[in-house]
Formats: sequence, C-alpha cells, structure tokens
Amino acid sequence: MGNPSIQEQLEIVSALLPQHEDLQDPLELFKKILQIQLEIDNTPTKGTTINWDDQMTTASLQRKSFEAKKPIIHFLDPSIFDLDILFRVIKKVVCVLIEQNINERGLKELLSFMESGKTNLFKLIEATLRENIVSIRKASEKLDIQPALLLYIISVLIQPCLEEVARKIDSALLDQWWQTSCPVCGRIPLIARLKQRKRYLVCTFCGTEYLSDRFLCVHCGNKDPYTLKHLIIKSQPAFQIDFCAKCRHYIKVIDESKLKETIPKRLEDILTLNIDFIAKNADLVRD
Repeated sequence: MGNPSIQEQLEIVSALLPQHEDLQDPLELFKKILQIQLEIDNTPTKGTTINWDDQMTTASLQRKSFEAKKPIIHFLDPSIFDLDILFRVIKKVVCVLIEQNINERGLKELLSFMESGKTNLFKLIEATLRENIVSIRKASEKLDIQPALLLYIISVLIQPCLEEVARKIDSALLDQWWQTSCPVCGRIPLIARLKQRKRYLVCTFCGTEYLSDRFLCVHCGNKDPYTLKHLIIKSQPAFQIDFCAKCRHYIKVIDESKLKETIPKRLEDILTLNIDFIAKNADLVRD
C-alpha cells in the first residue's frame, strides 16, 4: 500500500473506530484533524504555490537533499505556503484542540495574537521547516503553551504538502539515504517495519518509508550490537521493541511476516499505543 491520501486516511480511520473502543479518543482526534486538513489537501497545490506534478520540482529537491545529506524540508521555501488558506485552517485546528480541553487559555491567546499581528504565521512556518526549536520555544513562552503543542499545530498545516512530496520522491533516495531521520521531513521515526529481513524506518508524520541498518539506534546512532537489544511481546508476536542500552530510547517494530491483519500506514503509532506502555514499564524512553 502506498502513502494514502488524507481522504483515504479518513476512510481508514472511520472503518477502524468501531473496532477499537480502547483507542476512541486518539482515533477521533486524528479523524477531526484529517477532516480539517482536507481543506488543504483538496487544493491542487496542497496549500502552496507549487505544482507538485512537475517532476523537475521534486527532482531538484531530491538532488539537493541527497547532495547535502539533509532532509527535503530544509529546502522548502516558507514563502511557497498560502497563508490565507493556512490561517483559516489553523483556527479550526485550535478550536478542535480547545474542545479536547487542551490548554484553552494559551490556544485562544495564539489566535488572538495572530489576528492582531503579534504572532507571525510565516515566521512559525519558517521555524518549523528549519527545525528552529529556539524560535518555536520563544513563541510558545510568549503564548504560554508547550513548544510541542505549538509545533504540532504548525506541523498540521504543512503536513499535506510534505505527504505529497513523500509520494513524489524517487525510491532511490529512500534506499540510499542510510540516515535515521526522515529524508522528507527530518523527524526521528517511532516505528519500523521488517520486510524480508530488512528494516524499514517509518515516518508516521509524512508517510515516508526508508531502508535502515537493523543494528542502529535511531536516537543516538549507536551501532554496537551488544548494546542494541529487543523485547519480545509474547502475546503479540508480530511486534517487538528495539531499544538501546546506552540511551534507553526505543522504537516499535512491526514484523510484517507475522501480522494477522494489516496495520495501515500513518496509523502505526496509534494502533500500537499499548506497546508504549510496555516500554514505559521497562524504563525505556519514547523521545
């Protein structure tokens, strides 16, 4: 299965909801965010001014990424994003989060500051693209919301674009990347899939799947096989937890040869939340 569109993800989530009563809250939130993102995804340019069907555009980004050994997100100009569309969308995202009782005062302050011009959406997008955590942290302090929450909100806006990039890039980059961070969005993966004895790291943000060394900690880069360990989950043989004894970080691994039913792309993390509890009880660190 390729990288599903937002509409396809919505259909998948809707079908899964009745089957997972224990995951109603995260799945419902995911569904609501997807419904909002449709406004961006339904535009031909995915909320930007770029024609993503132009192969020269994606080829250029891919070449720059491969030569510099940096994720494609670093080469996206923030000026390509349509701020009118994104401003409409961010208001809807904030409203959904407020409904979830997530930092109501801070989120209302965010909208108020944006409407008054005190907070610049362009600057926040630029900071997110450049992975400028310092700028995100400063903005979050002014708004009195957590940096991770602010980063999540801005990421929702640019996600449809990055998913489209992930669909367009050549598989050659994915097989020759050999870095732990996602070649498209730069995020550290939480999930891996085992296929024919090869490990593919999975970015649950943009949907990119890329080849990786099986003996490598995606968090600290440790390659010592004696300190790279795994936990077998006897009740769920298709899943295991790979962890690093040095930094204590872990990654959830799906062995596709043992799966009884498919784990849809982009939903791997939500559908394996129970594994995070097992990892936490083993004193392992998620991120």
